[in-house]
Amino acid sequence: MTDNTAKIAYVAPSLCKMGRVETLTAGTSKGDNTDAVFPVGTPFGDITFS
Repeated sequence: MTDNTAKIAYVAPSLCKMGRVETLTAGTSKGDNTDAVFPVGTPFGDITFS
């Protein structure tokens, strides 16, 4: 039996700046409705994300 496992060099993850967190997440803070407001089975198109 031959061992054909190749070793791959580890590359450390890195971060890159995409903008301000406040700007990137601003859309999640608008609107007064949560998912609990909509009944089970509501079609996705009827859910508002305002």
